[in-house]
Formats: sequence, C-alpha cells, structure tokens
Amino acid sequence: MILFSIYALFFTLPKITLSILQLNFLQSKQHQQPYILDSQSFKKAAQYSIIKEKISLISSIFDLIIFGCWIFFGLAFLESLLPFNALIQSVIFLLIFLILQSLLSLPFEAYQKLIVDKTFGFCKGEIKLFINDTLKSLLLLILIGGIFLSISSWIILNIPLWEIYIFIIVAIFIIGANLFYPTFIAPLFNKFTPLDNPNLQLAIQNLLHQVGFQSNGVFVMDASKRDGRLNAYFGGLGNTKRVILFDTLLEKIPQNSLLAVLGHELGHFKHFDVYKMMILILSFFALLLFIIANLPQTLFLEANILPSPHSLIAFLILLSSPIGFYFTPIISYFSCKNEFNADKFGASLTSNEDLAQALLVLVKENNAFPLSHPLYIKFYYTHPPLMQRLKALHCEHLALTS
Repeated sequence: MILFSIYALFFTLPKITLSILQLNFLQSKQHQQPYILDSQSFKKAAQYSIIKEKISLISSIFDLIIFGCWIFFGLAFLESLLPFNALIQSVIFLLIFLILQSLLSLPFEAYQKLIVDKTFGFCKGEIKLFINDTLKSLLLLILIGGIFLSISSWIILNIPLWEIYIFIIVAIFIIGANLFYPTFIAPLFNKFTPLDNPNLQLAIQNLLHQVGFQSNGVFVMDASKRDGRLNAYFGGLGNTKRVILFDTLLEKIPQNSLLAVLGHELGHFKHFDVYKMMILILSFFALLLFIIANLPQTLFLEANILPSPHSLIAFLILLSSPIGFYFTPIISYFSCKNEFNADKFGASLTSNEDLAQALLVLVKENNAFPLSHPLYIKFYYTHPPLMQRLKALHCEHLALTS
C-alpha cells in the first residue's frame, strides 16, 4: 500500500487538483467578453478545452486504477506466466507490459481524436487511418523497444552500476531518434514532398542562408489527412536537418508570416534549444535511474516480486510519470524562456508584426482558448500564452483589432 498511497497522494491528487482548477477557470471565462477570437470561436475554443480537461481528469483516475492493478497483482501474475531464463523472461515481460500499457491508453486517445477532435472540426482521418497508425506505433514499439530492453536487461544482469550504462544507452537512443526520425520514422505516418513553389523556396533558402542553417530540403507534410491544425518545424540533427511545413499552414498563412514562423524555428536552432532540452530531459532520466537503482526492497515485495531486470525497468516506467510530474514545471519554465527568445530572433529576421500576425492565425485556426489558470500555465505550458508573446513583441494591440 505504501507505493500506491504515494502515487495517489503525490501524483494523482495534485494532477486532479490542477485539472479541477483549470476546469473551474475555463467555465468561469467562457462567457466573458471575447478577445483574439470572435464570439463564436471564443466559446467553441473554451468548450474544446473544457472537454479535453475532463478527459484528462478521468484519465488520471484511470491511470491510478491501472497503477494499483500492476502493483497489487499484475506484475507478479505476468512474471508467473513467463519462462525462467532471466534475459528472455525480462524482454518478453517488458514487451508485454509496454504493449498492455499502450493498449490501455487507446480508448482515451481514440475518443479524443475520433470523437472530440472530429466534433470540433480538427480530425479529418477515419478510423481506418487511426488503426493503421496504432498498428505501426505498436510495431515500432516492439522493434525499437525490443532492442533497447534486450540491451538494458543484459546490462542489469551482468554489469555493476548498471544505471550509468543504461543512461549512456538512453542518451544514444535519444540522439539516434532525433537523427533518424525525419527520414525513417516520420515517413511511415505521413507523406513528405519537396516544396513546389519556387518563389517561397527561394525566400526560405535566403532565410536559412542568413542564419547559416544547412538543410537537406524543404518538405510539405500531408498533415491535412489527419488534422486541420497548422504547424511548421525543423526536424533532424546534423546532415538530416530538414524544413517541414504542414500543408494546412501553406493554405492559411501569407508568405511574410510563414517566413516569420520559420524565423522563430531558426531561433531555436541558433540558440541550441534542441540540445538544451535534450540535456534537461537526460538530467531528469539520470535522477529517475538513481531513484530506481536505490528503491528499498520492501517496495518490490509489496508488488510480490523481487528486484530483477524486468521489475526494475517496469518500476522505472511506472514511476516515470509521477516523478516527471514534478519535473514538468522546470521543463515548462525553460521551454517558455526559449520560446520568447525564438520569437525575438524570428521577429528580427522579418518583423514584429509579421510574427505577431502569424501567432494570431495559429491560435485562431488551431482553436486555442487564449486563457488558462495561472498555476496550470506555470505547470504545463511549454509555450507562453499568446498575449504574453504579443506584449513581448510590442504588438498586443493586434489582439484587439484582429
């Protein structure tokens, strides 16, 4: 009961409290005088945020129940079904554990994408596409997860101070994911075609050259087959870096604003923000490994299992969310700071007004409600609220005249 009580009191309860604060805040603000969005869009965005938060609240309670099931009997039961060979047992145990964890979250994901997002005009994909995406994700989980779990289990079985070596393996996996995601993984889910607009292509290349960004191409992603939201990003590291534009973005935003958005993304490149966030995430993982490596044996006995490669990694996965919960505001703080700096850099390449207009279009088209509870913002927001960004650009007047 100790582990379950800690999980409930220090993770589920604070998370639910934040959700309730946010829900009460949204419900109190949805009927106020609208700004940034017109009256109908303002109410629609508020309703969308309220429904999303209700799903999050229910999901938090469900996660607590699932955690209890794993701790009280699930881990021990799964272990009893598997062969005795330590390495094989660990890999099979953890793959089944990961697959079950993924499948248990599917109902919430399906409801969000296929019902809520479709109702509010975001989701354009059908259930067939959702199933295909899910199957591909599970196959990647089995393939990549199988490799990682095999290596990690062998290290725990054979090497003292195993946590140091697993940290190195995780760092390699994270760097590898950033290197290979745009060229090998992302194309499994979306189609990427070279930008077929010579004038825009030239303008983008001039912008990249101005900053010293070496790219292996500018590509348009068929995001509209799933979603109506707008976005652009730079993917990859080193020679795999590429510019990705959502097709929805090209349809809804003028060229100057598009260049301002890309200028913002170039700000992240210029300030090494990707590497900074990788260091931050690896710092969290180092802390997580230290905690798992020093868990008292009584916690394993509470789950009716002994310390082993699979039980250690299972605990690492189960405890990553509650421990990560307290790391979230730290990541949010630095992420928001990076966003302000990237805004400043992007505006210097184009103009404050161009970037401000782009941000306004993104909020309107993405149906983002412009208000949130202050504590919720501090905890979860990786991007500053729109009005704060507009004020930093000295363009807050555009929110009142748009």
